[in-house]
Amino acid sequence: MKSRTFFLLIFICGLGIGRLVEASRPLSVDVSAASAILINAETGAVLYQKNAHAPMFPASITKIATALYALEKKEHALDELVAASADAVGAVHPSIRRDPARGHPPYRLEFGGTHMGLKAGEILPLRTLLYGLMLESANDAANVIAQYVCGSPSDFIQELNAYIKSLGCTNTTFYAPHGLYHPEHKTTANDMAIITRRALEIPFFREMVKTLKYPRGETNKQADADLFQHNALLKQGKFYYPKAIGVKTGYTMSSGYTLVGAAEDEHRKLILVLLGCSQLPMRYKDAIALFEAGFNEPKVSRTLFSKEFDHFSYPVPGAKQTLAAELGHDLVLKYYASEEPEFTVSEVWNELSLPVKEGQNVGEVVVRSLDGQVLAREVLFSVHSVEGTFQYKLQEFWGLFKHQCRQYTGVVLALIGFIFFGIAFYFFHHPFKKTVRKKSIHQSK
Repeated sequence: MKSRTFFLLIFICGLGIGRLVEASRPLSVDVSAASAILINAETGAVLYQKNAHAPMFPASITKIATALYALEKKEHALDELVAASADAVGAVHPSIRRDPARGHPPYRLEFGGTHMGLKAGEILPLRTLLYGLMLESANDAANVIAQYVCGSPSDFIQELNAYIKSLGCTNTTFYAPHGLYHPEHKTTANDMAIITRRALEIPFFREMVKTLKYPRGETNKQADADLFQHNALLKQGKFYYPKAIGVKTGYTMSSGYTLVGAAEDEHRKLILVLLGCSQLPMRYKDAIALFEAGFNEPKVSRTLFSKEFDHFSYPVPGAKQTLAAELGHDLVLKYYASEEPEFTVSEVWNELSLPVKEGQNVGEVVVRSLDGQVLAREVLFSVHSVEGTFQYKLQEFWGLFKHQCRQYTGVVLALIGFIFFGIAFYFFHHPFKKTVRKKSIHQSK
């Protein structure tokens, strides 16, 4: 195939996981959150943003990053048993924890924080700890997971920060796996969208964050119990949203109410991040308003090339004239206005041999995003027949003759050899030859 890029239109699109590109025509939605973003989970395109790059306190949505990194390292060890250490589950009064003079590490727990009641020495599967982390928002589970994955919560945070920066999260620094207050523990709506987009690519994570109840089995320290989902978008009630598929809520006095949500319908999968909501109901109202705006956005159809008016040409080697081609149908690109793609359009011609017949499929016009994804394509057909020049036909005949000669060379040589062998055999063994030799001998005597 031969390809030639001849046309470039500049629009806005979302590219790889580490880059969320702001939309050219964002959705018009009024949200109360101090910072917000709505993205397409599959393309990364930004449909809406409000102060999306402003560093803010995330609270418990930090646990999305904790779960993601734990799964990146231990996804195939979900049934391994993990022991909770006294250091990981130890808690102090908030004022003591936040007093630098007391020397407590940032991962130290606070009395009154959300937890799943883990006890020092308690043993339970990693799978259960992850469900506790994401459903109950368990701070103690965050520390135990971090210690299991990297040896200590401090080492886990160091590795986690390096990992999320590799995803493109340049404005995020975490100090603890749970999200309890630390003056420098901050992220942005944009960065949390990147982290969540990556996490939703993991099947176990997707299943976990939409689960409403998970049975917490009996352990060596406690009887069995159930873990319950906190995200009101997933539960029957005032803020139930049937398209929701996750992800995580958060709250501290410093952060206000935070939320990372995901929802999907038959056309789109969306992720939103809300930071700095002043009231609990407002984060759910904002979420539903953003999701609905995204799901109800109509698609735009743009005709890039017309079957009737646009023609294409290609100089076929050896042809008497240039090949003229037309589209089988109009080349139409469909997209959401908030996700106008940046793309290239290319002619892709088939390997053609002459003559070319009228109406023959000779190639196609292909529309690709800058990351190589095919967005649209239409077949090209020849407008008229194209014959080869006399020289081309002569070269073609000569090439065919040589090919035939090469193909039958072995047969010809074998035939010649057989004839030669037959002649030799005849002269050396035929009775006439023996008679001539006898007569010759007699005369010489």
